[in-house]
Amino acid sequence: MSAAKLQQHDVTQYVERPMNPNDKTSVYSDTAYDSRKPRSMPPEPEHKDGFLMRTARGQRITLPAGAHCKEHASMGYMPSDVKGSIQIEQYEQENRGGHRMVTWPDLLEWPVLQRSLQYVIAWFTFAGGLFSAIFIGIFTGLSNGIYLFTYFFLPLFSIWVILRYLNRGEPKLKKDTRFYRRTGMVSLYLGKDQPRQEIPFDEFDPYMSFRTGPTGSSSFVLQLAHRYSETLIGHPNQFDHVHGVYLAWEELQQFMDVSQPLPDTVYNERFRPFDPVTVEFDRETNRKPDHWRRFDNRTYLDYCVVASDAAKDYPWGKTREQALAEGWKPSEQRWQEAQQRREQRQENDIA
Repeated sequence: MSAAKLQQHDVTQYVERPMNPNDKTSVYSDTAYDSRKPRSMPPEPEHKDGFLMRTARGQRITLPAGAHCKEHASMGYMPSDVKGSIQIEQYEQENRGGHRMVTWPDLLEWPVLQRSLQYVIAWFTFAGGLFSAIFIGIFTGLSNGIYLFTYFFLPLFSIWVILRYLNRGEPKLKKDTRFYRRTGMVSLYLGKDQPRQEIPFDEFDPYMSFRTGPTGSSSFVLQLAHRYSETLIGHPNQFDHVHGVYLAWEELQQFMDVSQPLPDTVYNERFRPFDPVTVEFDRETNRKPDHWRRFDNRTYLDYCVVASDAAKDYPWGKTREQALAEGWKPSEQRWQEAQQRREQRQENDIA
């Protein structure tokens, strides 16, 4: 993220009010982003960017405002990752949780590197160390297998156990970018011993940049550029397809928009009862509290494939109503039709 030449501009001081779950006005501050009530803002200044800045920003995303495809199930957590209850008091005290904040971590910050290292060590431990010890022990002799198990698998396994213990819970980040739903603010890390900068969400414009890896593989990245400065924020993930960037932008918009419920994801499901707009939406649509968590991982992965296909087929650039009128099918409909075909085949097999 670049925070160079960040201009100072008047922003209404935001104050998050004490929460009363039955009163939306007591939860969302006056500065919360509401797509139904656009603010009056100064016109976008003319940018005289050089080649490097234009390359860093990438191409402006010009989709209809808001979330329309909404196939958020095609990316994110697994149902097994969010089993059990949450200590909502701790989330409220620390001003975080899926009903309050989305964070984009700095990939070079130590807690993030430490968690990445855990996954790498896990792969070498179980896919490399344990499998190699068993394979060598069977085909070259038991003593060789024991040697590998003792001097390769066990040390790696010990490191993995330590990292797993250190990484328990959610990482405590300092350099991340934070998006606050209840205040409509984006909080930026500017450097050590400097206060975080707060900027309204609706002052950012979405861009998509193209990346080429060392092996020649290509990917796409969502970027947010501040309209009145040179501040540029990059999404921590890289996407294999353009529609992945579009989905990430839709999900962020829906999260920040207090006229809309929280994005319907596995991670957010446990936090839905603590966001008034989402509570009202779930009551009106009769959404089950454990809609995603009642899936086992394998079934959910099957659903993710269906959701990914729906996102890939979506006529991006059109509203949801336009897409449905043209015959586009959301994942819910595709899943139900697939279930019906499966049941029909079973009935035919029995007959």
